[in-house]
Amino acid sequence: MNSHARTYSIFPIFLCEKNVFNYYPQGRVQVNPIILFNRVNKYPVPGIIIRSQLEYIHRSKESIMGHIKTVMIIVFGLVPQMMISQSLHFDKKMPARSASFSCNFFDHSTQYNPPPAEGVSDQDAERWMRGMINTITEKIGLQNRYFLKALKNYNNCSAICFSNDIGQDRFIQFDRDFLESYQKKTNNKWFVFGVVAHEIGHHLNGHSLDGIGSRPHKELEADEFAGFIMQKMGAGLKEAQGIFSFLNETEGPPSHPIKKDRYEAVKRGWDKAAGNITLATLRFNEADLKDFALRNLTDARNMSAGDLKGKMILINRSLENFPDYAEALSEKGLVYMQMKSMDSAYFYCNKAISMEPYIGLLRLNMAKVYYYDNNPAETDAYVEDALYLKPVFPEAYLFKAEVAFDKSDYTDALQQTDFALRMYPENIKLRADILAARAIAFYKLEKYADAYEYMEAARKLDEKNIRVLILYDDYKEKAEAAKRFH
Repeated sequence: MNSHARTYSIFPIFLCEKNVFNYYPQGRVQVNPIILFNRVNKYPVPGIIIRSQLEYIHRSKESIMGHIKTVMIIVFGLVPQMMISQSLHFDKKMPARSASFSCNFFDHSTQYNPPPAEGVSDQDAERWMRGMINTITEKIGLQNRYFLKALKNYNNCSAICFSNDIGQDRFIQFDRDFLESYQKKTNNKWFVFGVVAHEIGHHLNGHSLDGIGSRPHKELEADEFAGFIMQKMGAGLKEAQGIFSFLNETEGPPSHPIKKDRYEAVKRGWDKAAGNITLATLRFNEADLKDFALRNLTDARNMSAGDLKGKMILINRSLENFPDYAEALSEKGLVYMQMKSMDSAYFYCNKAISMEPYIGLLRLNMAKVYYYDNNPAETDAYVEDALYLKPVFPEAYLFKAEVAFDKSDYTDALQQTDFALRMYPENIKLRADILAARAIAFYKLEKYADAYEYMEAARKLDEKNIRVLILYDDYKEKAEAAKRFH
């Protein structure tokens, strides 16, 4: 569901990354309002960007809790005043893993009548919403594990994830008055129910977990789920499709599909629920093609760094499945960079950024191209852009360490790898690369015992790491010699 205010229907921009507090138990966090401009199209990106300035602090409970309290005051006190149509609200009384669930049962012969938004008081809004979510989750055999937040003047209905100490809580955040106004506009009793089913579809498909937000293929997957649920509850096909009757026929925001595509997605879901799927109606949708493209791109990234031809074959295969796949285009630019075809490298990396201005990885890839082309000013600028867009980005800090190596600034390399490790990257190969880079920095500073310790840690994670294969034996020998000397 997308409003005229262009509020993102998945989550506001500053929630696109995992909660930075989980990654920086010892960090000082600043919240700064900024306007970040796209270097290609000059699109302003309003929002709150969380910037971390890490410093060493004792791991005492008092120190950590003091910083957390400070951060909570800033985030929950100042942020809502600075946001325009994007808000973060959290009920401090709500337990981290509480759930609202009531056992209502509808058999297949029951004609469900969705509750209208009209006449529901603000005090009853969450109870009203909870009843619809119970109906949806019961129909597919799940329990209602969603938290709710009714907000005045939010002008949207959104699927949002908030991180907690052990994972993430799933929220449906909504504005009842806004939903009521659109229900009247569409004159469709299924409107609100369809919107809620759509947002549940986002959560069930994992769309609120990847740190990107609304994209056309995600919206179509959620539309398909909404169509499936509405058919199961008794809505006709035209009623189900009618929840998008207010859309323009040919235009829409970049993050959401046009009206025709949304009607088709709802019909796919409705047909599946009705048992109408045949070979004549079965086809790959945009989400399927994106999945095929991702598999090929992942295979390309996992190939040997020297097999540029093989990488290009897989990337082109990915783009055949999904021509507008920005990450694949950016990766293609990096391959051209390694082939020393710089015009093509700039072309594809720029094209990717123009398509997806808010993805930090694409900015980092452009920084690599500028770095390869000996342009330090643009390199630094694009790395900073990447970190503004994605504060928890260990790959970017590893790249900054590599830049520091070329400047023989090994102390800075240690600092950058320290930042990267404090983000606890899940990718084992990436963690091994960071540990190996840190080992090299210690070695250059003639701290041989530390160098060997980190190289050994990298070796345990990835024995085939190129730096481990080349340097491990020398680092071990140097550490043993230093030990004998002392």
